[in-house]
Amino acid sequence: MGYTLPLNSVSDYDFPTDMLGWRADDGNLRPLEEIDDDIKLPLSERYFLGGLGEYQLRGFKARSVGPRRPILRELFINFTQPTGLFIPVGRVPNLFNPTLPTQCSDLSVGGGGNGNGVCNDISDKDIDDFEDLDETDVIGGNKFISTSLEYRFPISEAIGLQGLVFFDMGNAFAEGENLFDVGEWRYGAGAGVQWFSPFGPLAVILGFPLDPLEDEDSPVFEFSVGGQGF
Repeated sequence: MGYTLPLNSVSDYDFPTDMLGWRADDGNLRPLEEIDDDIKLPLSERYFLGGLGEYQLRGFKARSVGPRRPILRELFINFTQPTGLFIPVGRVPNLFNPTLPTQCSDLSVGGGGNGNGVCNDISDKDIDDFEDLDETDVIGGNKFISTSLEYRFPISEAIGLQGLVFFDMGNAFAEGENLFDVGEWRYGAGAGVQWFSPFGPLAVILGFPLDPLEDEDSPVFEFSVGGQGF
């Protein structure tokens, strides 16, 4: 497990300047400092689980497991002038009166969504809150927990070939969340082959998420060379 205690806050970093001061009354149009006001770590320092390696959670793609938020886009005037205001992709503000609720225009070019006609709200955080998981980003957490149960068995001792079956579990959690809430852990299982070759350990893994989300692949194929996952 891991926990990061920052010595500064995200507010210490420069945010895009809010040029207009608009606020939609549904909360879906805001500057970044109001959207990320509960985040203590920049995205580059947060924990992301999945795949092989240091933050292993097999059965999931690398860096694909952790807290999420809606994908955001910055609002521009005349497509060129940035405003410092951000909105979930697929949504558009009422430009005649920006204090009115935003509209889900996912099927239009201006909304910038994936075209399925469904939009997220900027306040969505829990998996059950999101209307469209394909329009979310994994932003990682400030803490994580993971553990593995693995059984290895020899296939050929002469050449150093082993088989393995595994069961992995864990998750990354955002500020204020409880990493010991096993109901929020993710679970993956699968099997693989490992060869201690003259060039270093080689492994081939086929994993299955036991609780896949609608935007997650199953199964997930991975291989590692010298302990580095791909």
